[in-house]
Amino acid sequence: MHDLRRLRAFRAVAERRSFSAAALDLGYAQSVVSHHVGALEREFDVTLVDRSSRPVALTDAGERLLAHAVEVLGHVAAAEEELRAIAGVQTGLLRVGAFSSACTSFVPAALGRFEAQHPGVDVRLEALETEPALQRLRAGELDLAVVWHVYAERAGDAGLERLHLADDPYRIVLPPGHRLAKRRTVALGDFAGERFSGPRAGDAGSDAYRRFLVAACAAEGFEPDIAYELTDVAVARAFVGAGLAVAVLPELTIGQPRPDVVVRPLPRQDPYRSIYAVRRAGRRIPAVAPMLRCLADAADDRLGPAR
Repeated sequence: MHDLRRLRAFRAVAERRSFSAAALDLGYAQSVVSHHVGALEREFDVTLVDRSSRPVALTDAGERLLAHAVEVLGHVAAAEEELRAIAGVQTGLLRVGAFSSACTSFVPAALGRFEAQHPGVDVRLEALETEPALQRLRAGELDLAVVWHVYAERAGDAGLERLHLADDPYRIVLPPGHRLAKRRTVALGDFAGERFSGPRAGDAGSDAYRRFLVAACAAEGFEPDIAYELTDVAVARAFVGAGLAVAVLPELTIGQPRPDVVVRPLPRQDPYRSIYAVRRAGRRIPAVAPMLRCLADAADDRLGPAR
C-alpha cells in the first residue's frame, strides 16, 4: 500500500458510496478513481467494494480497511502540518466544519472577528453535521470542527481534543394563535395529542434530537405525533409559524427575531445540547488557537457562558 492516492480514492468511495461522487470530491476522472480502487484490490487479492449494489457497498474487507484508512490519512495530514510548523512555514489556510444551526448563528460572527485579527489566513467553512465533520477531521480534511452533544462525548476516545463552547437549551415553540400562547409558562404535557414538527427517523444528523424529543414526551406520559418529519430541524419553525404544529427546538435553530412564533422554556428540567470545538490531538496549526478564542467569544455572546 505504497501509494496514498489509492487509499484516498478508496476512502472517498467508501464514504460517498459512489465512484462518481468520489471523483467529484477529489477532482479526478471517475476512471482514475476506479483504477486506484481496483489497484488496491489486486494488490491484496480481495474485493473491497461491491459494485453490484446502488449505492455501492463495502465488503467486510472494505469496512476493515476504511477504519484504518481514516486513521492513516489523518496521521499523514497531522505529520505534514507539524513539519510545516517546525519549519516555520504557515499554509495560510484554516479549514473549519460546523453544524447547520451553528453556521446560521454564532459561527459567522466568530469568523468575522478572526479575519479582522488575522487577515492573512484564508478560512474555509463547510456546513457539515456532526458525524461527517468528525470523520473529515480524523481524516485530516478539516482542522477544526464545531459539533454538538452525544458525539462530542466520544471525542477523547478518538485522538481528539475538545473545548466546551456553550450549552444550547431546548425550547417549546408554538404558533402565536395557539390556545396556550398567552401563558407565560407551559408544560410539555399540555401538548399531548397535538401535532409536532420534528426530525425524520433514521437521519444520522438528527437521531439524537428525535430520541430526546420522544423521551421528553414519554416522561410527560404521551408519545408525540410527529406529523411533519423534516430533514432540517430548523425548518420546523416555518411549520409552527403557519399554525400546523408545535415543536421542541434548540435555541440556535429558532433564530431571531421571532414575530411568527411564541417561545417558552421547558419547565421542571433544564435540557440542553452541549456545543464543542474539536481538533485532532497533537496537531500544531498556529491559526487554531485564535480561532478557538473567537468561537468561544461568539458562542458566549449568543448563548451565554459555557457551564
